[in-house]
Amino acid sequence: MSDYNFNLINTVRSEFVKYGNIENLKNFCKSHPTYNSPSSGCFTRERTLSFRKLLSFLLYPRSKSTEIELLEYSHLIGRPNVNKSDFSRRRRLIPADYLKAMSRDIVCGFYDSSSRVMKWHGHLLLAADGTTYSLPNTPQVKKMYLQGRKTGRSEQALARGVVLKDVLNDTIIASNMECYGKDEIRLLLDEINALPDSLLTMQPVVILDRKYCAYTLIEPLMRKNIGFIIRVKERFNKDVDSFIASGEICRDATLTPASTSIKKLKRLYGKDAAGQFPVRLVRLSDNVVVMTTIKDESLFQPQGDIYRLRWNVETTIGFVKNNLQVEIFSSYLNNSMRQDFHARTIQYNLLSLLCHQAAELRHDDNDRRINRNVALGILKLEFGIFINDLSDSFYHSLTRLLNLILRFTTRVKPDRHNPRLFRKIKHSGKFITLHNYREAI
Repeated sequence: MSDYNFNLINTVRSEFVKYGNIENLKNFCKSHPTYNSPSSGCFTRERTLSFRKLLSFLLYPRSKSTEIELLEYSHLIGRPNVNKSDFSRRRRLIPADYLKAMSRDIVCGFYDSSSRVMKWHGHLLLAADGTTYSLPNTPQVKKMYLQGRKTGRSEQALARGVVLKDVLNDTIIASNMECYGKDEIRLLLDEINALPDSLLTMQPVVILDRKYCAYTLIEPLMRKNIGFIIRVKERFNKDVDSFIASGEICRDATLTPASTSIKKLKRLYGKDAAGQFPVRLVRLSDNVVVMTTIKDESLFQPQGDIYRLRWNVETTIGFVKNNLQVEIFSSYLNNSMRQDFHARTIQYNLLSLLCHQAAELRHDDNDRRINRNVALGILKLEFGIFINDLSDSFYHSLTRLLNLILRFTTRVKPDRHNPRLFRKIKHSGKFITLHNYREAI
């Protein structure tokens, strides 16, 4: 393993150590007055589960009952079994936003320490999509998360979510879970507005589906100098409809919103909100037309089909739901559910990094890729190397982990196409999973 690969993973591990320090939690709570800072006696070294071990357990890949997971974890760290009630009581002292901040710093650490960030013609290529999450179906959770629902009553507690991903570097930049009634565009804007400056300097371009074709999204993206490639929908604008009907391949256009839309933009973004939006309309195929701020025609050749890369975020959401089991929560409390949610984002990015590093160690030219589901199970078994104190053995432990992951590969099938499957929402408290599904955790 090269020093570069080791340093990249070690950067992620250093964030584990940083956020596992109780003083860092206290400083976080002081900078966010809505949270109560834990007292000095909440986490002491005499405790069976220190703060660092408690945080590590929250990040530990798990989907079984908390008692079983605590038993397995106690064997992993070499400590006596931890009482569930003690764990449940003290996890309340950790705000869910603390894990979200940790996830953001891990992502920043990756881009700051990596000299091999893949870009698309000099742009950081992002894609975003929304989804819904099934939640514990209790009256309290339904009351909290079904606020503002506009599609009638529901028998199942649901949350609205959004995922923003770097599709070339296989990294979830941001994700969130809010009440079902919140608009997906508003959810995405919340995450975009929180992007660190280090990412904004990489000239990001975001690929979006047609449900994000809205002036309320285009306006803030242009203000932040974030490029976009958005699939347009009919009747969005008369110039767009004219281009769709014309059969042209490319056309520059200045989109002018209707008067009601202009009033809404001024109400949301102030009197200086733009009344016109210069974009380029590009026909990528017979039924796919996009509007973009990218003006280089060579970037939209038919063989490139840049919009197709948006599908990557769809498969990521599927992996998080079906493999990482994001919809299996260890508590009914809102803070605890959001802890579990943000932990899954951290797990995905760590697993992605390990799989990419393991793939670089392969010496054969066979058209195969790392089996991520098996790699997830291996990560759970070997999670102790990210928990224990920093030592000289980390390099050897990491090398052993990567060599174990690269043993399990699957054949890449060219031009493989599977019909899109939709998993049903929980039925009678049970998951109806996809065909040929194998749990790893």
